Amino acid sequence: MTTRWFIGLTPGSTIDGIDAALLETQGVGLDLRVRLLKYHHQPYSPELRALIRQAATPGAVQARQISLLHRVLGETLAAAARHVADAASFSLPQALCISCPGQCVWQESEGRFPSALELGMPAVVAERTGVTCVSDFRCRDLAAGGQAVPLHAIADYLLFRHAEENRLLLHLGGLASAVLVPAGGRVSDVMGIEAGPCTLLLDGIIHELTGGRETHDTGGKHAVQGRCIDAALEHWLGHPYWHRRPPRSLSFQAFTAEFVTQARQLNGSLHDVLCTATHLVARGLAATVRKFLPPGRVPPRVLLSGGGVRNGFLWHLLQQQLDAGEMARTDSVGVPAEARKAIAFGILGALAVDGVPSNVPSITGASGARLLGSLTPGSPANWARCVTWMAGQMMPTLSRAS
Repeated sequence: MTTRWFIGLTPGSTIDGIDAALLETQGVGLDLRVRLLKYHHQPYSPELRALIRQAATPGAVQARQISLLHRVLGETLAAAARHVADAASFSLPQALCISCPGQCVWQESEGRFPSALELGMPAVVAERTGVTCVSDFRCRDLAAGGQAVPLHAIADYLLFRHAEENRLLLHLGGLASAVLVPAGGRVSDVMGIEAGPCTLLLDGIIHELTGGRETHDTGGKHAVQGRCIDAALEHWLGHPYWHRRPPRSLSFQAFTAEFVTQARQLNGSLHDVLCTATHLVARGLAATVRKFLPPGRVPPRVLLSGGGVRNGFLWHLLQQQLDAGEMARTDSVGVPAEARKAIAFGILGALAVDGVPSNVPSITGASGARLLGSLTPGSPANWARCVTWMAGQMMPTLSRAS
């Protein structure tokens, strides 16, 4: 069976850096089997984080700034691809393609014209690496009427499916998501929902309240010292977002500024505001799981991934709220928790060149299954390999159609 190599790159929604995963695969499409060869995290410089925050903040932003950031992020993504290959002593030209969704600085899934803006010039990634780049995964699902979240559900099916064990996967990224992969099920049986704000809210609060001196509440050390402001917590748990039926999505800019303002009006300290926000994340996620997953389908073991797994206080609150028999990192089933998203996008890139639709319409709300991703050719030799591979996948389909 043909062995192929892919690289998945995911800029963090919490603006901390780029996760890169080098994957070795066997099989094609929904028979894909994946092995992680190397994971690498490349932090953003303080200057680049500031540029991204400025672009993601509502208000007047110059077109020149957006254009420059698009280019600089492309260079940064290309460097991350080279670094993960070097760390694995892997020859980059062997990779078939690089999956590169870009840094999402805006997503608005409500209204007449849902849209998303991802920055990170794929042409630069292809030029610097010589490897074909698959980018812009969200927009096709949005164009088909979907919310484009969570897009990684089909990758979760391939990574975590089990013949006998139901698996509930909670991703504690910038926004939290919940995906249920039923035992022995098909892709169409997978359930998923965006579950609310997570580290994007917590990191945004500490950045704002420390004037940028701190970017993360490492381990939940600030939150655990505070008191929960019950009035603020109950107010935000009453937000209409929590009561929307899936599919649903949340603007990246939601909650943070208003949350800080209200908590400060109630005389909350930095510790109190973070404590209350962490309670909100845990309560909101647990309520979503209980409300939208079928009764009796929450398994005794829950698997967690994303940067939020490092927050011990959040972990403790989730254990209380979910009342799960066991909570474990996805590492326990062979998928490093902090690499899960990069691995997932590497899989989406593989499905794109295999000609397999990778959105799950029952989860995103799209009008149908769609091929996701736009291709930017790499070197002539690499692009020839991609075209030859894709033509080989199309021939059986065309033969059946005729």
